[in-house]
Amino acid sequence: MSSFSHTTLAFLIGLSALLGACSAQADPGDSNPPSADDMFDAYLEEDRALASNLRAITPDATLEILRQRTERDQRVRMLMLDLLETPGAGPNEATLTWLRLIRHMNGIDRDNATWLKARLVDIDWFTRSDYGEQADNDAFLIVQHATHDPEFMRDVHARFARLTVTGEVAPDNYALLTDRLAVMDGAPQPYGSQFECADGEQRLQTPLADPEPVVDQRRAEVGLPPLAHYIELLPDCSTLPGGG
Repeated sequence: MSSFSHTTLAFLIGLSALLGACSAQADPGDSNPPSADDMFDAYLEEDRALASNLRAITPDATLEILRQRTERDQRVRMLMLDLLETPGAGPNEATLTWLRLIRHMNGIDRDNATWLKARLVDIDWFTRSDYGEQADNDAFLIVQHATHDPEFMRDVHARFARLTVTGEVAPDNYALLTDRLAVMDGAPQPYGSQFECADGEQRLQTPLADPEPVVDQRRAEVGLPPLAHYIELLPDCSTLPGGG
């Protein structure tokens, strides 16, 4: 597996686990699956409509803006999963399309992070008691994908450390952000949530911070399933036809 597809698959594992399963797989009996370019072009039309809807929302409709920004965040990542599940559309076979897609996704992530940072000047967070569980989770996804701005991620992580104690943020999201930052630092993972596809197998991106029983206890405290069960929810790397 090339380093390009290795990195891309690692990026997608967390999303797949959160969704509980991959999107609908391409029909293995289809002898003429859509091309990566066709899929990407169709997605761009959809995303342009989403962006247009977003621009039409009044600036004070904060929760609706947050919801639609998260919808764009998730839609581009679902396309990546669709491409991985389509024969001939993986990053090795359609490299130029994937480079275009990743550049587009990075633009969405940067724009979302800039918007959220401006909102967090005035509020501590989209807390559950004031804004609801959906807003808490939507804002978390924007932060989790703001890897271009580690300091922003660390600032939010520090806020989470305080707010998790009072139940104002989802504890499992705090765990996922903790591990994401650990992986970015090349450090062991306290919760063992960040995996990658390597040589057709699921592997932790960095080692566990503690023995598995200790990690499982920590996971239980934030509502995550045991590590062995979590791994079962991850996609089988060897069966992704577009995985390279």
